Amino acid sequence: MDNTVFEEIKVEKVSDKISDQIIKLIADGKLKPGDKLPGERQLIETLGVGRSSLREALNRLETLGYIEIHKRRGNFVKSIDAALQLSPLKSLIRRDVRQIVQLYEIRRDIEQANAYKAAQNRTAQDLTRIRSCLDQFRGRTGNLQYPWGSDQAFHIAVAQAAHNFMRVHVITNIFEFSEEFLKPALESASSYEENLASIVEQHEAIYAAIQNRDADEARARMDEHLSWTNETLTRLLSVLSAQKTSSSPGHPSR
Repeated sequence: MDNTVFEEIKVEKVSDKISDQIIKLIADGKLKPGDKLPGERQLIETLGVGRSSLREALNRLETLGYIEIHKRRGNFVKSIDAALQLSPLKSLIRRDVRQIVQLYEIRRDIEQANAYKAAQNRTAQDLTRIRSCLDQFRGRTGNLQYPWGSDQAFHIAVAQAAHNFMRVHVITNIFEFSEEFLKPALESASSYEENLASIVEQHEAIYAAIQNRDADEARARMDEHLSWTNETLTRLLSVLSAQKTSSSPGHPSR
């Protein structure tokens, strides 16, 4: 008999099986960027593995860029390609922060599609998650406030409702990359009551369209929201850039 019909039996290491299972959970969208993994003891009991195999698997996942390990806080899922934050692109934007608006033009294209798909695919759980983000824009007294994290969480929740894990990772990467430049600008813009009211109203319109499963309306409302955001940021960043230039050494004061 021809021995070539047989295939070698490969024995997988337990640690590889553990890491492969976690990678699959990330790929399937069951573990999302920022999610905290269960504690070491719980994982050992759930997976039925030893401590050394688990730690080897976690170290492998950290090396591959899937998780971040914090000794006291725990282990967290990272955004795919989070190393983008170290890109020379950041240095270019630091020279002229107004260029960040070009990145947000790309974001607008992606998020319109996210909203469209979310309206088609959303579940009751997705609506609850989005609604929770919206509610955080109102303080205990009911007054409007701008929580940066809740703003980003709203858009990530919309991406999650599309049920395509790559959409979640892409939009999370954009937020992580641009936070340094945009958080101060958006917090400044939202300090004006009319701007904050516009943000909340636009978010509510996106939510309503997704809730009603009106995909075209959800896409249109997202486009309206991010077009307004881009225009507002362009004006604000131009002012901030001019102020930075006028206060730089060697620049004549007026």
